[in-house]
Amino acid sequence: MIKPSRMTLLLGPPSSGKTTLLLALARKLDPTLKVTGNVTYNGHELHEFVPQKTAVYISQYDLHIGEMTVRETLEFSARCQGVGPRYG
Repeated sequence: MIKPSRMTLLLGPPSSGKTTLLLALARKLDPTLKVTGNVTYNGHELHEFVPQKTAVYISQYDLHIGEMTVRETLEFSARCQGVGPRYG
């Protein structure tokens, strides 16, 4: 469970599925891929909301500005991708 307005760190060994999980949550994987289990967002299943309006996947190879905090960098990248309450 990830609480709203919280920054969350996802750790795991190489090839453990971290990127695949995040891409799946952002609906960036091949739509023909078979997925099992239940994922909910505020009590709603994935087909009941548009995750692209509430979350974004930022690649580890994204460019970063050294003068910005981690939070500012993530918020900036999300705004550039059209995500979040501060978009616009």
